Order: sequence, then C-alpha cells, then structure tokens
Amino acid sequence: MGAFFAKYRARAGVLLLICLTGYAALGLLWQNIRIYSGLPEKDPVTIHEERILQLKPILSAVGEIGYVTTVENDRIFGFEKSFTNVEYLAQYVLTQYTLAPVIVRNSPEHPLVVGNFLAGPPAAGFIERHGLVPLKDFGDGLILYGRDGKP
Repeated sequence: MGAFFAKYRARAGVLLLICLTGYAALGLLWQNIRIYSGLPEKDPVTIHEERILQLKPILSAVGEIGYVTTVENDRIFGFEKSFTNVEYLAQYVLTQYTLAPVIVRNSPEHPLVVGNFLAGPPAAGFIERHGLVPLKDFGDGLILYGRDGKP
C-alpha cells in the first residue's frame, strides 16, 4: 500500500492544487459578476457628455466660447487649489473635452457662453452684469447665452 501512495502522491497534490485554484478563480469571477450587475448603467462622465452634446449642433466646428457656472469664474480654480470643491473644475474640464475642438474659455466675456448650472443658479445679477442673454435653455441646468441677444 505504501508504494501505491508514493506513486500517486505527487499527482494527487497537483490535482488538489488545480482544483483549489479553479475554485478560487470561479469564486472571484462570481463575486465580480455580482458587483458588476449592481453598477449604474451610466457613469457621471457619460451623463455629462450627453447633456453637453446638445450644444454641438448649434456651435460652429471651431472657435471659442465662454463658460459660466454657479460660482464666479475665478473661484473655480480657487476651490480646486484648496480642495474645497473640485466638482466645478471637473464640470468645466468635461465641458471642454465634450465640445472639442471648440475651445471653452473660463470667462463670460465671449459672444457665446455656456451656462452649466448643476449646483443651482449663479448669484443674483451675475448674468445681467456680464450682459448675457439666454438664447436657448436645454433644461437640466444647461443654457446657451449670447451677448445682448446676438450670438
């Protein structure tokens, strides 16, 4: 009987190792399948792109446009430097990315200006102070502005 165990001991060990490895791999696969099914259908970047892409047919293929949001433009980068709220900067950068090759400038001083108001409207008088007139409201906080009604 001892010769039988000696002959098959190495094979049994390899077979046991293969079985345990397969079991662990299948367990991880099953765990990831359960996690993946719980993820949202759309990520925040895709949702933002879908909102901003509504502007593409209206804008020229190249050029520059301005950008405004809930906070003053100079505070967008200030919040990022102090790590107070990087969401404003992320929204600005994603708007640039989505509208490329159009250049989006962090300023309301352009003939056309994108208003991206996810966190609520800007301070009272901000839009009027910069001479911006709404040209088209796309809903969900996205507004295209012109200067004194002229695109």
